[in-house]
Parts: sequence; C-alpha cells; structure tokens
Amino acid sequence: MKYLNIFLALILTGGFLTSCEDDMDPKVPGDAVSPVLEAPASGETYVLQKIDEENQLTSIVFSEADFKLDVVTEYTVEVDDADGSFEFSRVVATGVNSPIDLKVGTFNKSLLNLGYEGGEAHNIQLRVVAGNHLASEPITMNVTTYFDAEPWSVIGSAVGGWDTANDQYMSYDKVNDVYHITLDMVPGDFKFRAPKKDDGGDPWKYNLGLEGGSIIIDNGENIVLKDGGDNVKCSGGNYTITLDVTNSKFTIVQNSAGEFTNWTDVVLDAVGSGVSGDHPDAIADPSGWGWGNVLLPDNEGKPSADGSTYTWTWTGIILEANEGFKLRTQNGEASPVNGMSFDVGFGAVDTDNSSDKVADNGGNITVTEKGEYLITLVIDAATGDAKAVTIKEYVKFPNELYFVGTNNGWDNAAPHYIGISNAEEGKYLGFLTLADDSEVKILTNPGSWDGYGAGANAGELAAGGGNIVMLNQPGYDGAGQYIVKFDINLLTIELVKITSVAIVGDGANPGWPDDGAGTNQGVELTYDETNKKFTGTVGFNAAGEWKFRFNNSWDYNLGNNDKDLTKLTPGGGNFDTPGAGDKTVSLFLESTAQYNATVE
Repeated sequence: MKYLNIFLALILTGGFLTSCEDDMDPKVPGDAVSPVLEAPASGETYVLQKIDEENQLTSIVFSEADFKLDVVTEYTVEVDDADGSFEFSRVVATGVNSPIDLKVGTFNKSLLNLGYEGGEAHNIQLRVVAGNHLASEPITMNVTTYFDAEPWSVIGSAVGGWDTANDQYMSYDKVNDVYHITLDMVPGDFKFRAPKKDDGGDPWKYNLGLEGGSIIIDNGENIVLKDGGDNVKCSGGNYTITLDVTNSKFTIVQNSAGEFTNWTDVVLDAVGSGVSGDHPDAIADPSGWGWGNVLLPDNEGKPSADGSTYTWTWTGIILEANEGFKLRTQNGEASPVNGMSFDVGFGAVDTDNSSDKVADNGGNITVTEKGEYLITLVIDAATGDAKAVTIKEYVKFPNELYFVGTNNGWDNAAPHYIGISNAEEGKYLGFLTLADDSEVKILTNPGSWDGYGAGANAGELAAGGGNIVMLNQPGYDGAGQYIVKFDINLLTIELVKITSVAIVGDGANPGWPDDGAGTNQGVELTYDETNKKFTGTVGFNAAGEWKFRFNNSWDYNLGNNDKDLTKLTPGGGNFDTPGAGDKTVSLFLESTAQYNATVE
C-alpha cells in the first residue's frame, strides 16, 4: 500500500484537469471490462478535521480493467458534484493503482484546490477511470471540508490537565479569522496553544497567555494575550471562548456557573489508635470520638488547591502497626468554611498506588509495620467531591527526581530521570541539553505535577514554584549539554556546562587520572544529538577498571557498585574491563530510564 501524495502538478498549480477524449485514441473493444470500485461504500459521510490530517480517511480499492488489448493501463480518480455527469469532472489523482490509502489532509487539500469551499458539506461523486475510457460506476459521498488553518486549542487544569490528551481543539471561522469553542470547564487554569505547529514536535512552542499575571476571568471581551503569557483562571461552568490569534486577544462568556464545593481552608485531621503519639505534634483526640491521637496535615491542616482539586498531605506521620485510623474533617465536625463533614477509612485508599504495608482494619486504615508514612487525601470537587487516599512509606529525600519541560514537550507522564548524588543531604545530579528558551520543573513522581519550580531569585527553588527558566540560572553559558545540580534541602539549583566526558581508569588508559600532572585524563566521548547520547570508540586493556568522568573532575562521575551498566549512579563503583580490544561505548543521560550505558 502507498499513501497518495498531494497530487503533484495539480496542487502545485492550484488548477484542475478535465477529462476528455482524444480522437486519436484507439477504439475500445465492445467486450472490454471496466474497473469496479470495491471501497469505500457508496453513501458514506466524512467530516474532515485539521487535527486528523495525518490520519488515514479511507482506502480506495478497485478491480483492474480489461481492455482485451495489449496495452498498459493507467488509472485516474475523478470527482464531480452529486448531480453532475462527469462531463467536466475534476481529477483527484492520476497514474495510481489499487489500493490507494487516502489521508484526511490529502483529500481535504485536493477538494479545496478543485474549487470546493472549506468549512462546508459537499455532496459529490467519485469514480475510477482506466486509460481515459473505461469508468467505474460512481459512488456518492458527503464530505465536509475544513479551512486549512493551524489548529489552536484550550489546554490546562480547567479542561482536565496539561497533557496532549487534554487539548480541546477550537473551530475556525474563516470569515472573521477567529477560533471559537463552547465547553465545560472546572475551576482551574488554562492557556491557548497550537500544539501541532512546531515541526520539531514541541507543543508549547506557540502558546498564548495573559499579560500582567494570572487572574480569574469568567467574562470579558478583547482580553490582551501575549506569547508565553500567564495562565488564565476560571471559576468553572460552561463557557464560550473566541480566540483572535492574529490580534492576540480573546473573549470569554460564562454561559452558566458550575456548582462545586469550596474546600479552601477546610481543616482535616488523622485520628485513631493507629496515629502514634511518638510524633511531636500528635495529641490525644479531644473530640467526642475519644479515639487515640489526632494529627493535623501539613499547612496547619489546610489543603493546597489546583482548580477543583484539593490535596491534604501528612508528611512523616508516624503510624502504629496493626492499629486503626481514619481521616476526617477536624474533630469529626462540619467545617465552618463550607458546612461539610466526612470521615474516610480503608474504602477510600488507592491501594494500587499505596504501600503494600497498608491494610484493612475492619473498615479503618492500618499498616503492618510501624514507621513514618506520607499520606495524601485528594478531593475532586468537579466529580462530586470524590475522595482518594494514598499512603506511602516516607522518604525524606527520594532516590530519584524527574525533569519535565521543553526537553520532553511538558509530558509529565514520561519525565526524564534525575539521580541522587547525596542521599543524606538531598543533593541530585541531572543532565540536560539546554537552549536559551529551555524551561523545566522538577517532579517527585511521573504522572504528577508535585515537585519543585522556580524560587524568588535565580538559583533558588520553591516547592510548587513556576517554570524554571534555565537561561537565568547560575552557570548557564549558552546552548549545550549541562550537568544540573539540585539541593532540595537548601532549595538551590546550579548549572555546569559539560566540556568533556571521558572513560577514565587503567582499564582503558595507562593509569588513573593524575590531575596535578594532567595525565591519563581518559578517552573522550562525543555527543550524538540525534540519539541523545555520548559515544566513542574505546581501546580497552586486557585488565583493569574504568568509569565515566566529566569535565576532568571527580566531582562529576558515574559508576555502579554492582558493576551494572544499566543503572549508573553519581559516585558509583568502577567497572571491569570487557577485555582487550576496541569497543563502542554509548552513555545515555536524557531519558525516562536511569542513567545507563552500553559497551559493544
């Protein structure tokens, strides 16, 4: 099968061809057999959309004609209006063979070039003609074309999230040169973007947001936008939005307000005999329940909010083994903020994403081993105040963090790995290819937006902060490959540009580096930008050890204590030589996987 290209000279010239007979053509025998269109079926309806332009629309399948002569047969695909006789038919494609896999964009462009208006439904006929003489019976179809304008979308927590699956594409009005959409949105943030416009695949390269900071706008006309501006906030409900990309402005009308519970400032507590009194902030339950101890979550018991989603977190709560507890509104009473009260037990626990030490205790929650845990309770006001609890073993500094940003198209489901370099102090080493427009955030878990962003000043981080503009960080020195140093204890960030990556050690050199003398600095690897790896040919010795070192400094080196090339760690142990001879070594530092290497 082959995909039909955009009709060569037809599309290049923007003209159309008409079929005719040449008096010089030979007579066709009376028993000649015409081609038969086998697919698509007649009477189908197709609504073409710009966002589907690379998708297959249908396959045109037809049987071969038989001229009863020794001739080479060429086939042409023609269209005409539904009430036409093909006297002045228009050629869609010529010199083709069955089957033809027809893309949405290909068919749309051909119809536009043949004079059919964009944005309208057209009743047409389609047939196949062999050698300009034998035509198949035509099929009919109703096709709605689209204006070939760049698709823009609404994206953000207000429409479900910031991933490509959440893009809400807008319709284009050619007459007024604007985009529009009517949709439901929950309380949250949104922006406008053209996710398919960048040839390099960056869905955020072309985006529009507010000037002068992020604010709630439920109704407004001709609101000014700017490239890369701040998020627009909304209160939730049903909205009609009109976007004028040409003049960088938009209009929003709230058709109806949403009905969502406001959980802002509602205080919760954890209560029960399972809440250990060993925690310095735990106190005996003062409520009418009189059950064990209580402990407020972080932030004085109040939630963080992201649109309609509210999250309470107990960091480092100490839980007793095989004792029960619940999570509830403070003291089990209705909150003075919204008049709501609840308590949840094991039935609300997301067991798939919780520690395997979490268990059911007669409907209450328990753990099988005493220790420090991290508990989160999430309420989604947009889904009827649905509640979900996750309980994980608490680790002060996780073994790994993750980059999300322009480096991976802001895909938080597939962020890039960052390795820990000092587990006691919360220090990490990441690796990134940076440019002047690079921005990132640091995530604690894939699929979540929890983590760290920009602090108040360059070189500073903040929990839940905004995008980190790498151009502004200490150590940035132009586009290239960088070591990114994080300290999530002190909340700092620093960049170190990579000037060398080398295989060091007596397994591939006369000896280990003597930095004072400047000898044995190793076999240099070069960066392969296409495959995002450092690579090179290394002549290994018959015996000895080796590892990776950066910038001729022991501050930055990778190895593994178990000699495992698939799990490189900062400061890890040496590797044994693979044996005498030349080997290709490749080092992979920018992916979802842990730092790894191959020796082949």
